[in-house]
Amino acid sequence: MGTSSMYGGYSNGGSQNNPLIPPDFEDNEQEDTQNPESQNSENQDPEQDVEADSTKQQERQTVEWSNAKNFMSKVASGKSTNVKGAVSRYVKAYGGAKSASKNAVGGIKTTINLGNFVKSISEQGLKETLDAYKINYQDKSTKEILNELINILSPSPKTKEDAISRKALILTMEVLYELIEKETLEIEAIENLDVNIIIPTYIEVYIYQKLINDLGSRIESNSKSAADAVALEKDIKEYIHSKIEIVFKGKEIKDYKFSTKEILSLYNQCYTVIEDLL
Repeated sequence: MGTSSMYGGYSNGGSQNNPLIPPDFEDNEQEDTQNPESQNSENQDPEQDVEADSTKQQERQTVEWSNAKNFMSKVASGKSTNVKGAVSRYVKAYGGAKSASKNAVGGIKTTINLGNFVKSISEQGLKETLDAYKINYQDKSTKEILNELINILSPSPKTKEDAISRKALILTMEVLYELIEKETLEIEAIENLDVNIIIPTYIEVYIYQKLINDLGSRIESNSKSAADAVALEKDIKEYIHSKIEIVFKGKEIKDYKFSTKEILSLYNQCYTVIEDLL
C-alpha cells in the first residue's frame, strides 16, 4: 500500500483525477472527563459545580487545540522536525485517544458498513453480496459498481463529519480500484484480493483526512513552499500508517463482528498508538 496514492495530497484531497468521485460528491472542507477535586458541602450548588467543571474543561481543550495548532505550524515552517509530536498533540487536543475515538462518529459508522460488506464477500462471495446489497452489476463497469457501493455505504454528506468519512471511503475505493486494475479490471477480481487490507486502509485514510481537515490550514500557510507542504503531509501519512500497522498486525477480517462497541474500541486502539505518549 503506497501512502501517496492511498490518501491524495492536501491541496486536492485526492479528488482530482479520481475515477471514483461520484457526480454528487462535494469536498466539504469545512469528553469524557471528571474533575478530581470534589467538595462535599451542604451549601454547594450542584448546577454551579457542573457549569464550573464544563468551563474548566472547555478552557483546557482550548489550550490543547492552541498547542496542537502552534506545534503543527512549527513543524510546517521547519522550526521543528517532530512529526510524531505534532500528531500526538493533535490527538491530545481532542481530549486524548478515548475522546478522539468518540468524535470519529462518521468514520466508525462507515467502517462498520464497509466491514460488513467486505466480510460478506469473504464469506458469501461477491455476486451474492452484491445481490444482497441490491447492486445491479450486470453490464456495469467496475467503476460504476464501486461508485454505487460508495453511495450505499456512505450517502451524500449532511455534516462535515459525514463529508470526511465519505471522502475517506472514496479514497479507499480508489485503492481497491487500483488493485482490481492490476488484475483484470473486472469486479470479480475482488475475490482474489487480500481483503484484510481494506479496513486498515479506510481507518488510516479517515484519521489522516480528519487531521488535515482540522490542521491542514496550518501546513498550507506555514510551509515555505508547496513541495515542503506535500513532504510534510507524506511524513504524517507514513507515521499514521506505521502506527495503524501495529494495531492490525496478525488480524484478519474474520476476526471482527463490526459492532459499534467493537469498532469504537478499534479506533481507540488506533488513536492510542498514534498519540504515543510513552
